[in-house]
Amino acid sequence: MKFLRTIIPVLILCFACKEDPEPTIIPEEPEPEEPIVCEQSTCWHESVYVCRDSTYIKLFTRSTGWTGADATYSVDLKNGKTLWMFGDTFIDQVNADRSRPSFRLINNSLVLQEGSTMTTYHGGTPANPDAFAKPPEPNDWYWPGDATVANGKIYLFMHGFGTDGGGMWDFFRTSIDLFTLNIETLAVESTERLFDDPSISWGAALLEDDDYTYVYGVHSSASGKQLYVARTNADLTDTWEYYDGTENWSADVSDAGVIYNGVSEQFSVFKRDGVYYFLTQNNFFGKEIYLLNASSPEGPYSNTRTVYCTPETGGNIFTYNAFAHDHIYSDSLLISYNINSFNFSDLLTSADNYRPYFVRIGGWRKTP
Repeated sequence: MKFLRTIIPVLILCFACKEDPEPTIIPEEPEPEEPIVCEQSTCWHESVYVCRDSTYIKLFTRSTGWTGADATYSVDLKNGKTLWMFGDTFIDQVNADRSRPSFRLINNSLVLQEGSTMTTYHGGTPANPDAFAKPPEPNDWYWPGDATVANGKIYLFMHGFGTDGGGMWDFFRTSIDLFTLNIETLAVESTERLFDDPSISWGAALLEDDDYTYVYGVHSSASGKQLYVARTNADLTDTWEYYDGTENWSADVSDAGVIYNGVSEQFSVFKRDGVYYFLTQNNFFGKEIYLLNASSPEGPYSNTRTVYCTPETGGNIFTYNAFAHDHIYSDSLLISYNINSFNFSDLLTSADNYRPYFVRIGGWRKTP
């Protein structure tokens, strides 16, 4: 059921209360651009050419403020700026040799990009950073979903998680909340609880189309991960309708049906020249990034082709959760993917073992 209850903002981020710190804003120096380096085709489709995007790789090779994270969502703020949303984040903690002095993470952060200037937003203080946003449940935390801009506001999905304390993979989604942010200051203006104990990760991806905003989510089961879609208006306030997987839309969430099997936990859906595209990565920590297309937002998505294979994958290092940032370039497609390690000590050995990397894809559009 949508909008189960309203969360009082003081419980999440108390921008006006003295006892709770306001988010710390850390401006970062612009970095010089470097030439784009193109790669020879290895495993991707013969029509696709790939260049590692040195500009964005350099922008996110930081030693102050934000210095590493995963997720790497982005949203075009329509004012010449891009907002990047991240999950578990390192703030500072990078030595001259790119090693880290400690394994101290906050659960989420924002980075505002204006040209080559990057500004980090998080809670706490620079010396003692904290997450940008916290759920009201004291032992839970937020990882971000996707975001959209409407009516001069930012609407950002935040997914609450909890754990039973059973190790690296022992976490589960406890809630989905919708944040409304001021587009100029990024202050949280309101929050609403959309779902408690959701079985589908609604808000994992958004697609703004002519008449609706489409809200995508993933359900994980023993057979894999399945993709679902709902639709509503631009600011997400109208009654949601859920696609049943055939040809009907229903206001009842229990009628939602699978539109694709084998999606990664995080992914992208976007539209270009009247065609709908769906980008997903191999959902078993594989190196392959796939692109599919459809004639409608709900699919069916087909014409699967590999558009990149991450070269870092191997040993303890794995890559995951590729995203398309389709507003960045008009002549090509910017894709990010996250790098991580099954061995936590690798994250201390090098800051570059936990961060996003970027590639620029050409020849990806649907062929006639």
